[in-house]
Amino acid sequence: MNRWHRSPEALEAAQAWRDRCWMADGSILSNSALWTPENLAYLDTHFVQNLDEGTRGFLEKLHDQLAPTPPPVKQLAAEVLWILYLSVSDTSMRGSTKRLQIRQVWEWSNEPLPDSPMLQAPLEVGFANPGTGFQTNRWREFAFLVLLARDWKALTDTARSDLIAQPWDFAGWVDRHPAGVNRQFRHMLLYLLYPDYFERVMTSSHKEQIIRRLGSRFGVGAGVDFRDRTAVDRALHELRPLLERHYDSEVADYYVSPIRDDWMDAPQSTATNGAVDPTTADEAREWQRTRVGDRRVWLLAPAEGARLWPEFQRERIAAIGWDELTDLSAFPTYEAVYEALRALHGGNPTNDANACHQFAHQIKPGDLIIAKQGRSVLLGYGKVTSPYRYDESRSEYRHVVDVDWQHTGRWNLPAEHRMVAKTLTDMTPYPRWLHAALPLMDESLRSEGEGQHLSGGEAVGREQQEKSEKPFPPSGYQGGSGDVEPSGPAPQSSPPEPYPLETALNDLFMGQEQFRAVLDALARKKNVILEGAPGVGKTFVAKRIAWALMREKDHSRVQMVQFHQSYAYEDFVQGWRPKETGFGLQDGVFHRFCTRAAEDPQRAYVFIIDEVNRGNLSKIFGELMMLIEADKRGPEFAVPLAYSPDCRFYVPDNLYVLGMMNTADRSLAMVDYALRRRFSFIRLQPAFGADQFANYLAELGASEELVQRVVIRMTELNQAIAQDPRMGSGYEIGHSFFVPGDGTDTLDDAWYERVVRQEIEPLLREYWFGREEQVREQVDRLLA
Repeated sequence: MNRWHRSPEALEAAQAWRDRCWMADGSILSNSALWTPENLAYLDTHFVQNLDEGTRGFLEKLHDQLAPTPPPVKQLAAEVLWILYLSVSDTSMRGSTKRLQIRQVWEWSNEPLPDSPMLQAPLEVGFANPGTGFQTNRWREFAFLVLLARDWKALTDTARSDLIAQPWDFAGWVDRHPAGVNRQFRHMLLYLLYPDYFERVMTSSHKEQIIRRLGSRFGVGAGVDFRDRTAVDRALHELRPLLERHYDSEVADYYVSPIRDDWMDAPQSTATNGAVDPTTADEAREWQRTRVGDRRVWLLAPAEGARLWPEFQRERIAAIGWDELTDLSAFPTYEAVYEALRALHGGNPTNDANACHQFAHQIKPGDLIIAKQGRSVLLGYGKVTSPYRYDESRSEYRHVVDVDWQHTGRWNLPAEHRMVAKTLTDMTPYPRWLHAALPLMDESLRSEGEGQHLSGGEAVGREQQEKSEKPFPPSGYQGGSGDVEPSGPAPQSSPPEPYPLETALNDLFMGQEQFRAVLDALARKKNVILEGAPGVGKTFVAKRIAWALMREKDHSRVQMVQFHQSYAYEDFVQGWRPKETGFGLQDGVFHRFCTRAAEDPQRAYVFIIDEVNRGNLSKIFGELMMLIEADKRGPEFAVPLAYSPDCRFYVPDNLYVLGMMNTADRSLAMVDYALRRRFSFIRLQPAFGADQFANYLAELGASEELVQRVVIRMTELNQAIAQDPRMGSGYEIGHSFFVPGDGTDTLDDAWYERVVRQEIEPLLREYWFGREEQVREQVDRLLA
C-alpha cells in the first residue's frame, strides 16, 4: 500500500480529474466542457508555440499569451494549474497561494470561479516538495501537460481505455513523449493516477539513489537501466513490500525517518566554524541519544511572525491558539479534534488537528521546545515543566504548558534545514535537523563578543554593529597617497555564513531565471544597474546579489553609498579636504574600496550605489568612466588621477559595481550615455504575482482572503498606472509596501488599510497631481 496518508483528498480528487477531464472532455471546477481537443490546441498555439523568454513572472507572461484566446481556454489554463499544484506540498506552496493563482487565471475569462470543493481540501496538503526547480520551470511543466493531453486526446477511445487500465503500459506511453524528458510532472501524474504502483518521489535522481542505496541491500534493481524510467519505477514497486516488512510499517515512506536516513545523502549543513558537517544518519542518532536522551523535541511558532515570543519568555510558557475549542483535554483522540475543527471551519484541518492533539496529549514535562520565527530563524529552546492546561484567564492562546526557557537569541538556519510552515512539529524523528539546530544555538552561547545571544526575556534579534577599518595600499598597488579615512565595515570576527544560490532564492520574491541573469550580467559586464518602480526592493535585492556572487554573507566585502545632487568626485575618488591645520589630500570611498579589493584579488568585492541617477555622473566618476569598463580593469590600464598626477590608479578585476535606479523619479534626467554603455540594465518588477510573496504573507498570518485582496487589487492598480500615457510601467508600485519590516504587525484588514492610506495614497497623489478624482477612484477600489 503506497498511499501517502496526509493527502487522501488529493488522491481522490485526482481520480475525479481522470474520469471527468483526462478520459472525458469535462471540467474539474465547473460543469463546462474544458478539456477538449479544441481548447488544448489553443493552449498549444498561444502558449507552447508562443513562449515568452523575458524575465517577467510566469503568471504575467501567461496573461499576455492567453489574451487573444476565448474564455474557455483561460478556464482550462486555470485547471492545468490545478492539476500541477495538486501534488505540491504545503511546505512548498500553501493551499491559499494555489487557490489565489488558479482564481486569477480563471477570472481572466471575465467569469467568477465556481465555489468548487476541489479548491479546498485537495489543495491544502499535497504530497511532494518539488523544490525551486519546479517553480523556475513551471512553464515547462505546463507546456508538457498541454502537449501530453493534446496527444492523449488524439488517441481512439479504445486505445485510451486500454492504456489507462494498465499502469506500466500507461507509464511507457508517457515516457515515449518527447516533451517529458526531465519533467517532474511525469512522476506526479503517475503517482496521482496509480498511487499503489508508483512512489511519491518526484525526481529521477532520488529514485536512482534509492535503488542504489536500498535496492542493493534487499537484492532489488541489480542491472536496472536508469535511463528506462518505467524500469526504475518497477524496481521501486518490487522494493516496497520488502521495506514494509523490514521496517515493520504498513506504509513505508522514503521521506520519513528511519527509511529517509538510510538512503538520502547527509545534508550539507554548516557548522559555526564554516566547516561542512559530515555527520551520517547513524552518527546523528547517536548524538541525539547523548544530547537529548529519551525526551521528545518540539518545534513551535509563537504566533504569526513570532509576535508572542517576548510574552512567552516573560511568563515562561508556550501556548497555541484554536481557543474556540476550549479545553483540549475533552478531545482524547486526533480524530475527535479533527472532526471538531472541520465542523467549525470546514476544509481539511490536518495540521491544525495534529497541533492541538500533540500539544494537549503528547508534550510531556521534560520535553524540549524550540521556538522559531518563519522557516529559517530559531529563537531559543527550553524544557517543558508542566502538563497541558487550558487557561481561561488569557485573552488569546489559552492552551498552555510551562517552559523553562534556558537559551534565547536569534540564529539563522542554513537553507537546507529550513523549517516547515506549521505551528507545531515533532522534530524527534529528524536527528540530522536536531544535529544542525541545537549545536548552532549551543555554540553561539559559548562564543563571546558576537552579539548573537540575549536571555532573560530581553529583546531578541539585535543586529551586530558594523565596524570600520583603516586600510592601507597593498604592495604594488598604484593608488593615491595622503591621509586615508576608514573605508567601511571591518572584516567579520567570525567566518562568514555561506550564501548559495538556493538561499538567495529563498530570501527573494524573484525567479531563479532572473536572478541568474543578474549574476551572469555581473560576471560578463562587471557593472549592473537594477532599475525599477518604488517598492520593488532594489536595495534588498542588491545585497543578496552581492552575497550570492561572493557565495557567502561577508559584509566586509560590500560597500554601499547613495548618490545625490551634491555628491562629487572628491567624495567618490579623491580630493582635498580640511584638516586641523590646512588641507590634506584624501581618498574617496570608491578609491578606498578599490584599495581593499586589490590587496585581496582572489575574492569578489561589490560596490553598491543607491540612486545612481541622482548624481552628476560625469562629475562623480571622472576618469573612472573608462576604468570601470570590464576590459579596462587591472594595472595595465592605470591612469593618473586629477589630484595626484604622479600616482597611477586602476580598478581591480575582482570589483563589481551594482547600481540602483528609481524609474518613477520625475526629477531625473536621462542617464549619461557614456555610463549607460558601461552597465547592463535589469528591470525589477513588482512581485504581487509571485508564489513567494503570497506564501510570505500567509506565513505571517494573513488570511487567504487578505492575500487575495492585496495581490488582485494591487495588480489592478498597477495595470491602471501602466496604461496611463503620462506614466507607464516605470511608475508601478512595488510589493515592499506590503512587506512588514520587523514582522511584528498583525496582518489583518486594519493593517491593509493603514498601508493604503498612509503609504499608497500619498504616492498616488504625487503621481496624479491635480487629478483628485482619479486618486479617489483608485483608493476606493483598493479599499472596496
